Amino acid sequence: MGNPGEDNSRKTGQGMALVVAILLGSTVGLAGLLLLTLLTAALLWSGVVATPAAGVLLTAFAGACAFAGGRVAVGKGSAPAMPAGGGVGGLLCLLLLAICWGTAGTDGLQGPFLGVLLALLAGGCLAGLLGKGKRKPKKKKKR
Repeated sequence: MGNPGEDNSRKTGQGMALVVAILLGSTVGLAGLLLLTLLTAALLWSGVVATPAAGVLLTAFAGACAFAGGRVAVGKGSAPAMPAGGGVGGLLCLLLLAICWGTAGTDGLQGPFLGVLLALLAGGCLAGLLGKGKRKPKKKKKR
């Protein structure tokens, strides 16, 4: 048998790796979401995109950003893929929910915003479902 403290430190290390991966992926996803929201606002203001289409565009952008952030978390972290991807989607969802609640109160929790929240969760979970992928074995150098 091994040292019981050794196993506990390994679990703590994996937990910290998961937290770091989720924070890294959430930062990437939030930065992308803010930039794409600014792009949508500019397109809406210039008249390129109609008002009803802007909501659909924002929902798609939210899912894509959560997916991209989840893929970063899955790829960079040594934690399991599904908790990392789902954690990114969940953290982005909680961040947007806190911002909405703080600015608009419960009046902001309407149908389109709930669609954005679901897209965030789905994008992160989809990134986790795709996993890390198969690693190719390294070829040995011939001398």
